[in-house]
Amino acid sequence: MASHSLLVLTLYLLSLSYQFHVIKSDEALIQNLCHKTEEPVLCTDCLHRDPTSKTADGRGIALITVYCAEYDAQLVYNFTFNLWQNTPKSDPMYDTLDTCSIQFLMAHDNFRGATVAIREGNINWRSIAMDQLTSQVSPFVNRCLDLFKKSPKLPLPSQILAGTIAVNQGIAISMGVLKSISDK
Repeated sequence: MASHSLLVLTLYLLSLSYQFHVIKSDEALIQNLCHKTEEPVLCTDCLHRDPTSKTADGRGIALITVYCAEYDAQLVYNFTFNLWQNTPKSDPMYDTLDTCSIQFLMAHDNFRGATVAIREGNINWRSIAMDQLTSQVSPFVNRCLDLFKKSPKLPLPSQILAGTIAVNQGIAISMGVLKSISDK
């Protein structure tokens, strides 16, 4: 009986040490990929918010970073849309906020091309995802700021500026991760 208990205890301790080993190796992958981005701290924060990152491979980590950027785009869209809805039509900001909310909605919706490419993993998925982010998302994210630059008398809401920066950082993080992993 004592040997049976000793065997169970030994197996239990081995399974614990294996679990800690696996966690460390996944954390090492996260740290390795995030270290290769422009914002390693933001990258690891994004990944640690998603429990699936603990078991994700490189492609899964790339997908999570795209989801983080997409989430930020959704927040900026929601804010801009609500601000536009609560702005009187007579206010000079009305048309700019209307256009901004449409641009953020389009940016948010265009993340889908990148997420589908990564999830499906077909030929050239990594290149397709990177192209989607640079040509189909980034331009829409930045058009709102361009509108405010063209109309310097309009005050740029700090939440739109901060949100645009956050989405651009998220895209840069995703691009850094995508560039660091293979097409496998």
